[in-house]
Amino acid sequence: MLGPEIDKSALLIVDMQNDFVHPEGGFAHHARETPEAGIDMPFLMGTIPAVQRLAEAFRTAGRPVVSIAHIVKPDYSDAQFPYWRIGLHPNASRPFIVEGTWGAQIIDALQPRAGEHLVIKKGFGGFANTPLDTILRTMGVTTCVVAGVTTCVCASTTIRGGVEHNYRVILVKDAVAEINRVCPTFYTWRFSPGCAAHDANHDSRTPCCNAHPAF
Repeated sequence: MLGPEIDKSALLIVDMQNDFVHPEGGFAHHARETPEAGIDMPFLMGTIPAVQRLAEAFRTAGRPVVSIAHIVKPDYSDAQFPYWRIGLHPNASRPFIVEGTWGAQIIDALQPRAGEHLVIKKGFGGFANTPLDTILRTMGVTTCVVAGVTTCVCASTTIRGGVEHNYRVILVKDAVAEINRVCPTFYTWRFSPGCAAHDANHDSRTPCCNAHPAF
């Protein structure tokens, strides 16, 4: 079978952390202090209900839900991305995605349930130098359904990582967001020309029943 195998799927929730999608998190503070950055917090926060619906649908169907979080040490010594290029500084007065802080935690609405996996990554991709591939293969997963933030960085890097590991990958259009509303349009076209969208408002008994493959 070349297409997605929904009966062997898992939901991957990428970086739904306080610093990214909470109105008092790091992105939100930056949006208020530097409006010229163009960070669209309502757009980012708008993913939350869609991701919630997906998570409940997968749980109802007995399929795995895996959360992925970007968490680093206070001095960024383990960061596998060029943090200095985006204005982050070690031991800053307002830490960003730093282990042990509120900002690094998954938002309350999407906290992993008992028995669900939380995969910690140090860079942009959920598969790079993490146990994610081992976890999915142990659970018999062949299809990854990806939701979360941000579309053009961590979600897209995780998608490419999944493809490199031979998974069928689905991007859920209304359950991902970037810091603005321009980038996601390009990425959904890039991943699946003409049919990239899957509406998270689907029958909760059948996860991704109308999904389209990203690759």
